[in-house]
Amino acid sequence: MKPDSDAHTTLSWAEAVYRRLAFTEFSEDLAFGLNIGFYRTFAVPEIAEVLVSTRRMTEQTELRAKMTGQMMYLLFRDGLDSEQGAQTVAALNRIHSHWQIGNDAFLYVLACFDVAPMRWCDTYAWRSATLGEKEASHVFYLGLADRMGIHTAPPTWGEFAAWMDCYEQEHFAPTPEAAELWAATRGLLVNRFPAVLGPAVRAAADALLDEPLRCAFGARRPPGPVRALVSGVMRLRARRVRRSHADPNYRPFLPPAVRDLGG
Repeated sequence: MKPDSDAHTTLSWAEAVYRRLAFTEFSEDLAFGLNIGFYRTFAVPEIAEVLVSTRRMTEQTELRAKMTGQMMYLLFRDGLDSEQGAQTVAALNRIHSHWQIGNDAFLYVLACFDVAPMRWCDTYAWRSATLGEKEASHVFYLGLADRMGIHTAPPTWGEFAAWMDCYEQEHFAPTPEAAELWAATRGLLVNRFPAVLGPAVRAAADALLDEPLRCAFGARRPPGPVRALVSGVMRLRARRVRRSHADPNYRPFLPPAVRDLGG
């Protein structure tokens, strides 16, 4: 439970909880959920246009994804007000200062990092996220919002999730930019497998998207057997992770962006 105390202590509690989720409890699933959350931003035309205009997300996809991951995990590891955390927040503010992006669009990106990973864990992880863990996530991202000048974030995780759903209903739309961004990022996954498996991997990736995202990306709905296979594989993966957590020698999976962190 969140302690009844001042804002600094509450943020410290939230950072400690979220750090445990990111590096131990949900180390694999939080990484998946953060990726899916980032992909959701492509479905908002205002955001997709900015991402495509820089060409970094489409021409330097792997580097851009790695840099984003490292910046976020530095914040998770060191905290928002640590020396490294303050430098990372300052870098985020510098990067985003070049673009005319409305507060609600920034708020939506924040929601994608706050809400989407918890929903992913509820659906695919070895266990669901607790209400306390969701609130810790929300307190952490409220702290990030405050340091980035993002205003009017709903006060609870549940209210933020509801706000996010309404925003998506009003703003999701299919665009060439969304399709281009999804093709580039999906290619990162496809390229990790032999070329002969490319079509199957692309279909599996599309199966992890909900229908509004598929429509915005111009992706086809995979056939029923493919969706069933992906669902079955994800259930088996959750069982494997659950067994791993019961092993006294358990070592959590850490994504490459985390393994490469310095310091």
